[in-house]
Amino acid sequence: MPEPAFALAALPVFDEGLIECLEWSFDMGWGSTGRPAWVDALLDEYSTAGWLLGHGVSYSLLGAHGNHQRWLRRLANEVDERSYRWITEHVGFVGAGRFTFSAPMPMPMTRDVVALGVQRLRDIATIVDCPVGVENLATCLSTQDAVEQGRLVRDLLSPVDGILLLDLHNLWCQSLNCDVDIETLLTALPLDRVREIHLAGGRESSTASGRSLRRDTHDQLVPPTLLELLERVAPRCPNLEAVIYERLGTSLTDVAAHNAYRADLRTVSQVVAGLPAPDPAPVMTSPEATLESSDGGLNPMPPSGRAMDQMAQYQANLLDCLDRGRSHHEIEGELRNAAPQLAPDHMDDDLVEVAAQLTRTWGVLA
Repeated sequence: MPEPAFALAALPVFDEGLIECLEWSFDMGWGSTGRPAWVDALLDEYSTAGWLLGHGVSYSLLGAHGNHQRWLRRLANEVDERSYRWITEHVGFVGAGRFTFSAPMPMPMTRDVVALGVQRLRDIATIVDCPVGVENLATCLSTQDAVEQGRLVRDLLSPVDGILLLDLHNLWCQSLNCDVDIETLLTALPLDRVREIHLAGGRESSTASGRSLRRDTHDQLVPPTLLELLERVAPRCPNLEAVIYERLGTSLTDVAAHNAYRADLRTVSQVVAGLPAPDPAPVMTSPEATLESSDGGLNPMPPSGRAMDQMAQYQANLLDCLDRGRSHHEIEGELRNAAPQLAPDHMDDDLVEVAAQLTRTWGVLA
């Protein structure tokens, strides 16, 4: 958002009074200097109005290792400075082993993974005075990742009464790329926990095999199919409060792009205005978690030291294999040796190829 191109494209729409809420990826601004004055002015305005939404990208909710305590200390300073309506994070991990950061990567659905994620949500909830929740991922390494994500999200949020940021473009990407009906993916998610929906554009990308996959690139207009999906899904989300349009400022390269972006925002605004009026129930994430899972059992909390070590090894080896361009068969074998309790079956070579590209693009080496 701080890019000059974003200011040129978006500030006129703010001046029109079209934007009712603002989402800020607060941890991307930590440690930076010289943030433009207009950014702080917008953040302060929406914070004061009660409509500033916080979205983290570097906490690594399901990461076994990382700078979690440092992140939480910075979050405490952040919420002292501004009021957020809620705080969300991706349901995955970022960075492991040689990497201090990466694109969010999925984790398999296991009790230890759920227990770790619940603990991490509780840790956030002890610091902030607002609801806490997760966003569904677009990235997956297999069809199983996509199909099980709904249950993983449900089991993470239920113990702490957390909220769901439903990214419709992410979900659509998984539906197309894994050839799974989007209704199947939607039904698995706790739609009653949806407080926020993300809309975005993306593009098709060809893999080495010639297969076309949908990518969540945030650099295109919102496709009409996604607006139709919003109109179908929103009435099933009784606690929906906000719809956010995601766009990379770096993709707004010229006047034509600025004009198209503003026109698209107005179109989305009209669709949102036509949605059923919400009547959200009060919610507050509890730092005291009950640990009953969707299968009726009790999740261990916290995971044992051995389980944490296996998760750390799994994550480090996965990113290393992706960075080195290993095939899905090679990755499966590597992970089976490193972390047999987590080792996946039936990875998809094309999905792995996309994850490898993301790792090389966004990965930061230690």
